[in-house]
Parts: sequence; C-alpha cells; structure tokens
Amino acid sequence: MISDFQNKKILLVSPHPDDIEIGMGGTTIILSKKNKLFHIICTNGSGSFNKYKNKETLIRNRKKESEKSNKFMNIDKFFYYGLDNVSTNKNANLFKTLFLSNLDEINPDIIFCPHPRLDKHPTHRKISRIILENLKNKKIKIFFYEVWGAFNKYHHYVNIDKVIKKKNKIINFHKSQVYYKDYALGITGINHYHAVFNNFGKEKDQYVEVFIENII
Repeated sequence: MISDFQNKKILLVSPHPDDIEIGMGGTTIILSKKNKLFHIICTNGSGSFNKYKNKETLIRNRKKESEKSNKFMNIDKFFYYGLDNVSTNKNANLFKTLFLSNLDEINPDIIFCPHPRLDKHPTHRKISRIILENLKNKKIKIFFYEVWGAFNKYHHYVNIDKVIKKKNKIINFHKSQVYYKDYALGITGINHYHAVFNNFGKEKDQYVEVFIENII
C-alpha cells in the first residue's frame, strides 16, 4: 500500500502551486514521516484567479503560500520553476529540461503527478505527458492523483482520516485561491465520497485519497 512506503525517494509534481495539497495533501503528510520527499512546482499560477492589482503580486504571494505549505508538509526539498505556462513550445521544452535535470539529481523511486488523460486541466495533462514521455525504460513507479475530476476507477487508496484537518489547513494556506473557491470543501467532499460509496472493507473510513498506478 502507498501508505506503507518507507525509505523511498518520492518526487511530487504540482503543475500549479496548490495541486499536491489538493490532490494528495493527506498522503503527502503521511509519507513525509518515513520517506524523503521532493516537490516540483512547475508554473507560477499566474493564469488563475487574481484578486490583486497586478500579476507580479499574485506570483509573489502564490510562491510564499507554497513555501509555507511545503514547510508544513515536511518536504525535504522543493523546486520552483516559475513558468507562466507550458502551452508554448519554448516553455514546454524548458520544463522538460528542468525536469530531467532534477530527475538526475534526485533519482526518485516513485513519482506522483496528475493523470495525463483523465485530469480536466490542460496544463496538468500536458505536464504529465511530458513526464511519461521522458521516463521510458526507467524503473520508476508512477502514481496519478486526482485534482480536476474524480476518478471512477483506481488501483490504490490511502485513509487520511487522521490528517484531514491538516490537509484542510495546507489547502487554506493558499489564500489567494481559496479566496474565491473553497477548494478544501470541494476536495474533502470527494475524499469523503470515495470512502462512503466504495467498498474498501473498512466501513469506518471517512476520508480517502485515491490513486491510479501507471501499470505498463
């Protein structure tokens, strides 16, 4: 089970500054106790809702929110690429270059990222596709977490009952975003749905995060 991982080097990939917190914040907190965690934040999130007067303020605040959240999650090291997007060939190639450099540096056993097909956000899908294209012939386990769109089928789940309050807390560190959307309420509703409406054999589970494994 994912929650049983020990002494692993785990690379977490967030297309935007708050994706890991939303998609697998509870699992991240659990894994941080017995593994070494690395976190890549791909874009600066400047294309999202902006309650400030200018783009630079949003970028600066989103980075500060991520720094606070990563510290709380006990991330060993995080890499902030600060790209505006990956929609241009230039930025997509820059992401690829940065990612491969970090991949060589970290040499992870496991990678978590959004699903390259099922996630509804185009940036999420593109980043995950680039990752997969560059992991061929590498013995790295890959797991996909859900953000924009709930999974109907999956291979793994993690009970996050004991850390659900902490998950809500780290999501709410991203004040620039929860200002206009209650992401904590939205995702914990999905986490609760998975626990209630799926047969995991444990009727008392209240919140679970689910994952699809990239099985070749």
